[in-house]
Amino acid sequence: MQINSSNWDTFSVVRDILLEGQSVTVAVNGQSMLPFFRSGTTVTIRPIRSEDFKRYAVVFADAGERFVIHRIIGINGDMVTLLGDGNIYGTESMPKDKVYGCIDTSRTHLFFAKIWLWMRPVRRFPLAFFRRVM
Repeated sequence: MQINSSNWDTFSVVRDILLEGQSVTVAVNGQSMLPFFRSGTTVTIRPIRSEDFKRYAVVFADAGERFVIHRIIGINGDMVTLLGDGNIYGTESMPKDKVYGCIDTSRTHLFFAKIWLWMRPVRRFPLAFFRRVM
């Protein structure tokens, strides 16, 4: 989920709280994480740990001009690449030190997220459906 510039101050505070070692519960806004998180979904973000840097993890990160809650789709050394589940294109790459939090998900969520990522070339069709009904 993209956290737009009008929310920059709010999510800068979220970042600071995470850096202090505390978890934060927020309601997300937008469709970039459909079908797993729709706008209004409440998630708890906990401080990132080194073991969280793995493919398919959902993280809270500073993507430069905005904060995002997106999924890790690649790791190359100290760099991570993120993609929103509701996006087909538009990845963000950043250093690991710009990732501040992780959203814990269930095994079932992780299973379906792997399938969803594999479906990336054709997921525009189910996404069109999800955007209408969610």
